[in-house]
Amino acid sequence: MTYIWINPVTESMYERGILDAFLKAHDLDQVRCETDWGRIVKDKYKKLTEESGETVADARCPMASGLVKDVMKVAKIEPILIHCAREISGREDLRDGKKIITTPCRSLADMGNALKLKDTRFVTWNGLLKELGQSPKGKVIESSPIPPGFFKELGFKTESLTGREDIEQYVKGGEWKTVRLVEMLYCHRGCHNGDGVVKDEA
Repeated sequence: MTYIWINPVTESMYERGILDAFLKAHDLDQVRCETDWGRIVKDKYKKLTEESGETVADARCPMASGLVKDVMKVAKIEPILIHCAREISGREDLRDGKKIITTPCRSLADMGNALKLKDTRFVTWNGLLKELGQSPKGKVIESSPIPPGFFKELGFKTESLTGREDIEQYVKGGEWKTVRLVEMLYCHRGCHNGDGVVKDEA
């Protein structure tokens, strides 16, 4: 048995019937988390920001946080996807099979694989399609199911940035010193433009 957890970006690219047929053809059993890790991660950021006396940088995107790690305090909080993977990997009801965690970008796949979770492999969606030699008919989505603005309800002064150039310019300008929490996504406008899901991935 092989279980597969599909990231929200990928899932939103396909009609349910098409995705189900594709998974069945390749003997993949889709599983979902039992815990609301998005809410838990948001609560962790709220607590950290309340307790910190300095600006906190979002660490949900490894590529983005890597751009600012020498300038700002980057939260030591794993991305939501990694929280999900830890649950799936350790679930007793899934112990009889291997697990595949799909990611919208290579950096999250690399981050996950470096953890060496038991019977668990991280792969970009495009990478999995290449392995299987089949691409189900999907659509290009115009916005991420988890769009920029993830932290705006926390009640702190926040800034939301996407794209490498905007992040680098913002950090260089020093404006970040006036806010409490800086959300950063390396891909322009969100993870739906990640190199693991876009059509022109090399």
